[in-house]
Amino acid sequence: MVFTITKNVNITDEDRGCVLKQYALSFIVSLPFFTHGVESINLTITSHSGHFTSPEVIPWTTLGLLLGSIISVLMYSYAIDTWGRKFGIFMIVLLQGVSCIPLLIQPNDATLIALHVLSGVSTTGLFICIPVYIREICDEKFRAATMSFMVIMTSAGYLMRLALDADNRLYLVAGLVLVQIVSLILTVESPAYLVKVGKFEAAKSCMGKLKCLSVNDTHVVNQISLLKEESERAKPNGTLRWYQIFKNQIWRDEIKIGLMLYTTITLSGCILFLDQEKILIQLNTSTDPEKIMVPICLFVGGVFCVILIRIFERKYLLTFAFSVMVLSMGTLAVFTQADLTVTSSRWLPVAALGVLVFGYGVAWGVPTIIMVEMLNLEIRTTVLGIVYTYSQILRLAHVSTFKYIEDYMGIYTLLYIFACINLFGAVYTISNVPYIKNQNVRQIEKQLKKVPIIK
Repeated sequence: MVFTITKNVNITDEDRGCVLKQYALSFIVSLPFFTHGVESINLTITSHSGHFTSPEVIPWTTLGLLLGSIISVLMYSYAIDTWGRKFGIFMIVLLQGVSCIPLLIQPNDATLIALHVLSGVSTTGLFICIPVYIREICDEKFRAATMSFMVIMTSAGYLMRLALDADNRLYLVAGLVLVQIVSLILTVESPAYLVKVGKFEAAKSCMGKLKCLSVNDTHVVNQISLLKEESERAKPNGTLRWYQIFKNQIWRDEIKIGLMLYTTITLSGCILFLDQEKILIQLNTSTDPEKIMVPICLFVGGVFCVILIRIFERKYLLTFAFSVMVLSMGTLAVFTQADLTVTSSRWLPVAALGVLVFGYGVAWGVPTIIMVEMLNLEIRTTVLGIVYTYSQILRLAHVSTFKYIEDYMGIYTLLYIFACINLFGAVYTISNVPYIKNQNVRQIEKQLKKVPIIK
C-alpha cells in the first residue's frame, strides 16, 4: 500500500485571509465609483439617466456625455481583453484625473462639453472593467457583495455635495486619483484574464496571492483547472469568433436577459423621480430646500443592496426592489394629478418618494452584477459591452424625447407608465433570471438550457 501525505491546511485561516484580501482589493478598485459620484455633481446628467437639475432643453453637454459613453465601449472591451483588467482600471483613473482639467479653465461651452465627454468615457470603463475584475478575483460566496460596492460608492460620492464646496471637491478628486494610482500598483491581475490569454503560470501565481496560498497548493491548481475548463468549453475548436456568440443558444438567452434588465432600469422612471423638485411640485412648498432626501435615500438603498445581496438570491432581491418601486410610484401618481393641490397627508408623497428612491438604490446595480456573474470568461467583456452600448443608446433616446412626452402626457400619467415598466421588470426577473448565488458559470448555463426564455 502507498500512502500520500498532503499538506494540512487550516480551512478557517485560509478563508479568513482570502475574504479579507478580496474585500480589500475590491474596495480599492471600487474607489473610482466614489470619484465618479463626486464628479457627477458638476454634470447636467447622472450615470442613472436622472437629472438632479432639470434643464428645459437637452444641452450639448448631456449629448456629449452619452456619445462619449457609447463610442468608448468597444475601446474598453478590446483593451481589457488585450492588455488586461488592471490596464482598463488604470485608464479609468487617468481619465478621471484628466476630467479635472476643464474645471481649472475659465468656464465656457467648449470646456463644459469636454468635461462631459471625458466623464462619459470614464463612466463606461467603470461599468465594463471594474465589475469584471472584481468578479474574477473573488470567490463565488463574496463576488456579488464586493461588486455591489459600486452602488454604495457612487451614492456616497453624490453625498459629497452636502459636505464640500466646488473647490474642495476638486481637491478631493485629485487626491483620490493619486491614491488610486498608487493602490493599483499593489493589486494583482485577474487570473481569469491570464488563463484566457494562455499565461497559466502567471495565473497560478496571481491565484496564490489572492488565496493567500502557495502556487502549488492543490486548491490553487484546482481553481486554475476550472478556469481552463471554462475557457476551453467556450471555444471547442481552439478559437472563438464574435459572431459565434450569437449562434450559441445559451449565450443568446443571456444577452436577452441583459437587454431586458437594462431596458427596465433605464426606463424605470429615474429620469423623473430623481428630480425631487419636479416630483413634489403639487405640494407647492419646499419641504426639503437643500434637496438632500434623494441622495440620502439612494445611499441607504445602496447600503441595503450590499447587505441583502450577500444573503438573498439576485433575482429575488431585484424583484423586491422593482415591487417596492411599483407601489411607491402608484402612491406618487395619485398625488401628482393635474390641478390637484395636496392639503392633507402631505407627508405621504414625501415618504413615497423616499421609498421609491430607496428601491431604485437597491436595484440599479443588480443587472450589471447578474450579467457579469452569468457570462463565460471568454465572452464576458464582449457581451457586457454589447448590452451596455444598447442601454446607452436607449438612454440617449429616452433623455432626448422625455421632455416632449412629459409635456404631452403629464407627470402622473408617466408615473403610471413607469410603474407598469417596473412591474414587467419584476415579473420578468422572477420568471426568467436563473439562480446565480453560489453557482459557477457551468451551473448557471445548465439552468438556461432548461428554463425557456421569452423569444
